[in-house]
Amino acid sequence: MQVHIIRAPVSGETPQLLEENYRLRHKIFVDLQGWSELRRPDGRDVDEFDNADATHILLTDGDELVGGSRITPLNRPNLLQTVFNGLVLGNLPADPSLGADWTRFYVRPDRREGRRRAPESAALFCAMMEYALKQGFTFITFVSSLSMVEHGTSVGWRITPLGAPVLVDGKATVAAWIEVSEQALYNVRRATGMSHTLIPASALRRGQSGVLTA
Repeated sequence: MQVHIIRAPVSGETPQLLEENYRLRHKIFVDLQGWSELRRPDGRDVDEFDNADATHILLTDGDELVGGSRITPLNRPNLLQTVFNGLVLGNLPADPSLGADWTRFYVRPDRREGRRRAPESAALFCAMMEYALKQGFTFITFVSSLSMVEHGTSVGWRITPLGAPVLVDGKATVAAWIEVSEQALYNVRRATGMSHTLIPASALRRGQSGVLTA
């Protein structure tokens, strides 16, 4: 498997991978999970946060896209404070410039069937924490079902709710933040068996698409 870090502006083969990402997101979040408000006639899940501020962490296996997620700085327009601001009742743990919002996490459904902890999820979890550390973030926010909170806690992350769970589309949903630290990276690597670095230094240069084997 390979981890791809895609940041704007993009060039070369990157737009094709992003397009695959948007279309796979639509299949997962709209067709399978029923987020009907995201439905688009072109079959692409693209919103106002898929912009120059976003970083996409994508995972491929050979020529196939098998997972991905998106990170947006909290001092720029983001999903948490724009769409899900009603879930935030407490204060952020630090200045927004020190945090980022983690959204659109997915693993292709056929890669999760019959597996308690998919290696694709492990790679994306580790890559997210690596990226956050390299960018100097001290915390990451997210909105998810309680099962995602339990999953994050199970890999040794310190997760703190920003408010009480609320029913969204019939599911208990919560906004929370994850502490970013070397210990958190160590814990998730130990829990998932991902012992080596996933993100090359070249991936952090604006306009570069970094790739490394997971």
